Amino acid sequence: MSTHANHGLRGLTILSFLILLVVTACSGQRATTQMIDGVLHVINAEEPLRPNMEIGFEELFRIGDDENAGDEYIFTGIGGIAVSENHDIYIQIVREDIVRAFDSEGQFIRTIGRQGQGPGEMYLAQGVSFGPDGNIWVPSAGSVRIVVFTPEGEFVKNIPFGQVPPMLIQTTADGFMGIHVEPRPIGDGQVELSYLLRRFNADGDTLNTLFKATFQMDIQDLQLGGLQENVPLYTQDSESRIWQCRPRSDVYQITVWNSDGTTNMVVEKDVPPIPKSEQEIEEERETVLSIIEQQSGGQLPPDFTIDYEPDPHRAFLGLLYYDPAGYIWAQVSQEGTHNGNAFDIFDLRGQFMQRIFIEGVNNPAFLQFVGDRLYLVEADPMEIPIVTAYRLDR
Repeated sequence: MSTHANHGLRGLTILSFLILLVVTACSGQRATTQMIDGVLHVINAEEPLRPNMEIGFEELFRIGDDENAGDEYIFTGIGGIAVSENHDIYIQIVREDIVRAFDSEGQFIRTIGRQGQGPGEMYLAQGVSFGPDGNIWVPSAGSVRIVVFTPEGEFVKNIPFGQVPPMLIQTTADGFMGIHVEPRPIGDGQVELSYLLRRFNADGDTLNTLFKATFQMDIQDLQLGGLQENVPLYTQDSESRIWQCRPRSDVYQITVWNSDGTTNMVVEKDVPPIPKSEQEIEEERETVLSIIEQQSGGQLPPDFTIDYEPDPHRAFLGLLYYDPAGYIWAQVSQEGTHNGNAFDIFDLRGQFMQRIFIEGVNNPAFLQFVGDRLYLVEADPMEIPIVTAYRLDR
């Protein structure tokens, strides 16, 4: 081999070493893997793999924060959001049991449906999504059915269920999936709640059950919102896998399921639980007592007390959403703050890439990714709900 060739190889070796140094300096610790009972566990360190990864948020418009814009732009509460490929926005309004449609610039188009139990009517609606037929689907818990409308607001049909219809509906390749809740009284003022993530065909027939979680709670806690607090949150990625976490858990763990119900992998982060402060615990007790007082019409005796002890740790995970850029966004708790604007970003192999913060956002309740846009619903209990559209710079 010639001297020139040796010099060339030495130069390439030095260049490769320099590139490796740069990459290592810009990267965190790669996750470790472990097989447990035949299931792959991806165990991430606290430090992200890509600490220099950035996502820019350009605010395009808001809906709901202008009191002078008209009643159509003010929301009593938001139960869900669905956005079409051409960026038409459909927002389900709680307590009014309607859906309002807005265009790609946030301008009101029409109201869909009305409250009631007749054709094209909804009672105790809980969310909105696009069904496998491309129409608007709204689960109506009070009338145990899914009510279907065209995107233009015309009533199409009802899909009846023998029990409460599934919540958090997402379209699949062969139908849809959602969370079914099955309550069962067990005596002594207790109720057992089973949450089942199920796949259905387009007619609403059950194909299989992917996941089941069972909780026991006081009927009083159920009336205080325990039904919603325990709902397992999930999202579906481009490979038709389901990423699912259990709320109110002090363990950082996401289970990834195949569509046939087998476990694909478990994604974890090796981090200690986050303790609640004494102030947080006391505020939680006061909130529960306030709700009971409201439900009683202010008729509680002066010496009334409740047997309620909040969890000592914060739940690690909240919302889970698939980003078509190839990532999973997992909402995470942050010690010292309650605004819920922190998200851990994972790639589809379960590697923790980066933690990002959406500045100026409080208590995001729903996210929707469409193209280069993110639609985010803020549901601060002390404020009117707001929908914000961002352009993402990845």
